[in-house]
Amino acid sequence: MKPLTVWGVGTTRTMRVHWLMFELGLDYETQRIESRTGETQDPAYLKINPKQKIPSLVDGDLVVTESTAIMRHLRRCYDTLKYDEYQQSVEGQAAYDEWLSFMLMELDATSLYVVRRHRDLHQIYGKADNAVSSSIAYFEKMITSVEDRIKGRQFLWGSRFSELDIHLTILLDWASAVDAKVPEAFVAYHSEMTQRGAYLAARKFNYGELQLPTIPV
Repeated sequence: MKPLTVWGVGTTRTMRVHWLMFELGLDYETQRIESRTGETQDPAYLKINPKQKIPSLVDGDLVVTESTAIMRHLRRCYDTLKYDEYQQSVEGQAAYDEWLSFMLMELDATSLYVVRRHRDLHQIYGKADNAVSSSIAYFEKMITSVEDRIKGRQFLWGSRFSELDIHLTILLDWASAVDAKVPEAFVAYHSEMTQRGAYLAARKFNYGELQLPTIPV
C-alpha cells in the first residue's frame, strides 16, 4: 500500500481530512504544520503546495490539495465507507453536488468564513462588525431554508455516513462558536454526529497541542 501523509492540523479544513481518515481507519503520517505559523511558507512545503495552504495529502507520488478534493479522492480509493444504492444513482449524485455546492458557498465562503476573517482574524483582514452580523444572519437564513431536508434523517445523504456529514457537522461546530441560531433539526443532527468515535478522536488529534491555540472554527 502506498504511504499516506497529511500535512496540516489546527483548522476546520484539516479537521475534515483527519476525521475522514479516522472513519476510514487508515494508517497515515501527519506533518503537524499549522496555519499562520510560517510553516506553510517553508521551501519544503512549497514544493508540495505552492498555494501555502493546509491541508495537503501526499498519496505515494500523488499530491492532492484542498480538503474537499482530498476527501473525494480518499472515498474513491478506499471502500471502507460503502456507497448505498441512492448514493450511486443519478439522482443521488445530483443531490451530492447540490449539497456540497450549497455548503461550501452559501454556508461557508459567503457567511461563516466572512465572520472568521473580520471577527477572529480582524488584525489581518480588518474589523467589520456589519459584515459579521449580516453574515451570521445570512447563514441563519440559508440553513433554515433547508430544514425540511434534514428532519428525521440520520445522515445528510442517503442511508449511510459520508463526507457530506463531515462538512455539515463542522459547519455546525463553527455556527455554535459564532452563536448563530440553527433549527432544532440541525441541533439534533449535530448532537448525534459529534458523538461518533472518529469525530471525537479527530477533534482531539487536530486541535490538540497546537503552537497557536485556536477555537475550532
